[in-house]
Amino acid sequence: MSLDPQPRMAPPPPRPRVPAFNVPTVVLVLLAGLVIVHWVRSSWLSDFGSAFVLLNFGFFAGCYGSAEDLCQLREAFAPVASPLTHAFLHGDWTHLVTNGVWMLAFGTPVARRLGNGRFLLFCAVGAIAGAAMFYALNPALIQPMIGASGVVSALMGGAARFAIGSSGMGGRGDVAFAPRLSIARSLTDRTVLFFTIVFFATNFALGSGSGYLFGEAGAIAWEAHVGGFLFGFLAFAAFDPRRQHPIGVN
Repeated sequence: MSLDPQPRMAPPPPRPRVPAFNVPTVVLVLLAGLVIVHWVRSSWLSDFGSAFVLLNFGFFAGCYGSAEDLCQLREAFAPVASPLTHAFLHGDWTHLVTNGVWMLAFGTPVARRLGNGRFLLFCAVGAIAGAAMFYALNPALIQPMIGASGVVSALMGGAARFAIGSSGMGGRGDVAFAPRLSIARSLTDRTVLFFTIVFFATNFALGSGSGYLFGEAGAIAWEAHVGGFLFGFLAFAAFDPRRQHPIGVN
């Protein structure tokens, strides 16, 4: 007598593959904007036009409340606009490419998680946070601070809350939607803690022997990096549309 064969279970459907390099359009558009601005300023504007852009769209910490002649030459909109617009200006192509590479790396998971509108707002506030920290530590400096490094640092800080630590590096699913770590849990995660220590140690080392990024021949504005990172790390949950309970205690 033959026995009925055991029913076979259907194999599980294959897990959808997440592209390793899947840059959101909003990140590419932002990068294209940075490239176009620098190309126009460096290749098409006269020396006077380039100086006008730097004077009015670069961030001058010392011009807030100062009667210096250079500050008086700025347009009325400059004090309001420059905490944001300085992020669109770069000293040279190397400066721009460096920021662009880091923006691709950290902007990709953050943009995919936040969506276009929240991502752009997050970047804008990151630029302002970087300028605010630069002002707090250099209130009398009358030199233009430029570059998207504050934005990039904010993206690094935001990514540290979900994409860098153990919750985002487990190899399962899409890292852009990994569980968000609380601030306290992030600081006890070995990967996040190591990343954060290296970030601050590098920036303080840069600041110990230099000063500020100004014009084409300046050094690195580490203060803007620190301000952007602190904003991204501490305030990421306010922008995160995923309202799950974070891992750990807020």
